[in-house]
Amino acid sequence: MAVSTLLERLHYSKQQHTVSLFVSASIVAVGFDKEGKTQVASCSVSSNPWLAARELLDELAFRKMTLNVVLGHGLFQSILIDDPGLSEQDKCLALPFHIRDLISGPPSEIVADGYSLQIADRYQVFVTQKVPLLQFTNDLKKRRCKINCVSVESVVLSQWTDLDKTEMVLSKDGQGVVQLSVFNQGKLCFLRQIRGMTLDEAMLQPASVDELVLEIQRSLDYLQQQLKAVKITGLVVSLQGVEDNELALQLLLRLSIPVRAQTIFEQAEHFQHIALAALKDDFSPYLNLLLCGESLTQKPFLTFGRMITFWGMSILFMGLAVAYQQVNLTKMEKELALSLNELELVKETSLGLDEKVNLHLPSLSLANEVESLKELAASKRAALEAVMQHDGALQQGYVSTFNALTTLSRKDISIGEIFVSLGTLNLKGLAATPEAVPSWLQSFHSNPKLAARVFESMELTRNEKDTLLHFRLNSKRDEKEKAL
Repeated sequence: MAVSTLLERLHYSKQQHTVSLFVSASIVAVGFDKEGKTQVASCSVSSNPWLAARELLDELAFRKMTLNVVLGHGLFQSILIDDPGLSEQDKCLALPFHIRDLISGPPSEIVADGYSLQIADRYQVFVTQKVPLLQFTNDLKKRRCKINCVSVESVVLSQWTDLDKTEMVLSKDGQGVVQLSVFNQGKLCFLRQIRGMTLDEAMLQPASVDELVLEIQRSLDYLQQQLKAVKITGLVVSLQGVEDNELALQLLLRLSIPVRAQTIFEQAEHFQHIALAALKDDFSPYLNLLLCGESLTQKPFLTFGRMITFWGMSILFMGLAVAYQQVNLTKMEKELALSLNELELVKETSLGLDEKVNLHLPSLSLANEVESLKELAASKRAALEAVMQHDGALQQGYVSTFNALTTLSRKDISIGEIFVSLGTLNLKGLAATPEAVPSWLQSFHSNPKLAARVFESMELTRNEKDTLLHFRLNSKRDEKEKAL
């Protein structure tokens, strides 16, 4: 999003007041709220209605306002064509070319918007001049105002009807032209001007009313044929310069549909009613000529001037990039040359040091003698460590054996002699019973130090008096223990 567009949206988001502007060929009116009261200011048009609108806004000193603009008769044209089948996105650009044979001037000078009707696949188009509308829009931006929508008088008349039904509106514009409009659920679907008829308080004669009833009945008969699925439920009378209630009563006596006078606004001029209707907060007509005008004024993004600018900027950036790379290349070449010079100096220094080292190298015989002495010292050191480990192992092994025998001492066994060596354990002593010795040997399995002992022979003898039982055990460590 462009920065200017973002700032514009932020600016408009701060606006709080909405006014309505009715612009016709004969009069300009502005509706606004002041001190909680709705008012309408107006002025007549001498030559240019848009100039009169600017002068009236300047006189009221409006700033930071949002405008709902309504075009009166004389500033727009209503055209009924066959339905072109256009989408909402394409109609603003395509409609001016669909009606180019029905308007005077090129399609590029008009703004057109429309919608499909329920009557015989027809399409209702409203047309206005583009240049005055866009000039007025740009002038409002200078006043820090913006336009919310641009509708037409015929569409705003839907405010007079019930939006849930299909009703007719009998009205008379500022130029005195009597017209008959039909709205289906608030959307204009039929518009007819009754030319040659002028109604005022002095001319509400039975003959004039009968003529008006005849024109209304013709329209009703035509609509009943076209709108087969829709039924017209009423007629609303809103004629400037005529007593609406009296005319509504006379029409009610002659027509077959309900007739009522408009009661939304107090008795006033027709243009005042239009300005007040466009001032409502929920005013959002389905017809908005402003959107089509903005779409027609959108310029292509890639114009010739922008393309030349882009090319120039691209060439400039490429030149700056090449120059930057060239400067870096030159700098790197200088650094490379300096590094090569330093490398040569380091190589020369290294060669000189190598020569000095070679002068201090020992002879080959001395080096061999030193190596042999180192090997001899290493072998003697290994032998000494092995002897120390062996002695320590022997000492630790005998102590653990005696401790184990002490732990397994019994009252029925008395040891008299113990012979311990690296591979032998011989025991002599006295036993209380012959079964005591095997039981005592069985307890050796519970001690890790004695569990590995294997006894090769056991002797049990008694003395001459047959009072003492002597035992003798000869054992040795098995191969697994010896490996440990």
